Order: sequence, then C-alpha cells, then structure tokens
Amino acid sequence: MAKLTSIKLGKLPDSINVGNALTEVSIEVTIDFHKIDLQLEMEYMLFLFVYDINGKIDIPIIIENWDKTEVYGISDDRHDHLMGTIKLPIKATKSKLVLNTSLELNLGKISKGDSYFSKHIEVFGTLIPAIGRASNWSKPKEVGIVF
Repeated sequence: MAKLTSIKLGKLPDSINVGNALTEVSIEVTIDFHKIDLQLEMEYMLFLFVYDINGKIDIPIIIENWDKTEVYGISDDRHDHLMGTIKLPIKATKSKLVLNTSLELNLGKISKGDSYFSKHIEVFGTLIPAIGRASNWSKPKEVGIVF
C-alpha cells in the first residue's frame, strides 16, 4: 500500500486581497510505494483538500469512491472552510514519487458580521486505491408522516 510521506504547501502571498476571487497555491506531495504497488503498477486517485482551519482541526470523515471522494468534517468548535480541491490520477511506476501541482483557492464570501485578519491554510490529502473500498450516498427522498 502506498504512503503519503509528506504534503507541503508552497509559497503563499503575504496577503490576499478580498476583491480577488481566486488565489493560486502550489502543493508538493511525496508518495512512497510498496513493492507490491510497483509489481502491479497500482493505480490511485490522489485527492487534495485545502482548508482554512478555524480553531481545532475538524475530524475528517472520508466517503471514498474512486473518482469522487468527499470529506466531511466533524467540528468541536468552529467549522473549517474548504477553499479548494483537486484530484489527480497516480500510477505506481517508481518507489518514490514527488508530485508538484497547483490549485486555485476559492476564498468564499466575506459576511458583514465576520472579521478576517488572516487565514490558517492547511492541506489534507487522501490516496484512494483502484482496488479498495468504495462508498456513496443515495439521493435523499422525503416521505410524509401520518398521525
């Protein structure tokens, strides 16, 4: 099984202008592959989620599906804000892969009641194997109740 050895957020601007809708950031990911991964040329999907962390980090609940994985947070205090996500197909062809990518952050809307002086940005990564668990939710339906 592959291992996400490190995830590093690249250079960020010193400040972000609230008027700018998008800001690009770079991310470096290092993945180590097991020898079985290499023998099978195992395929993975790498998902990177960039968050503005507000207090304690939300506990991530991962609903994994090969090409559509979602992360939900269980918060002890204030919810973290998802600022961007990217998915990248990965194939195990050498024992160590260093991947450099970038994505644009969606800064969201600033409400009148909120005051922002800084953002605490972190990246959460998950590597989903082609052979592994898959999960999904049904579409919701509503049913009436009779008394």
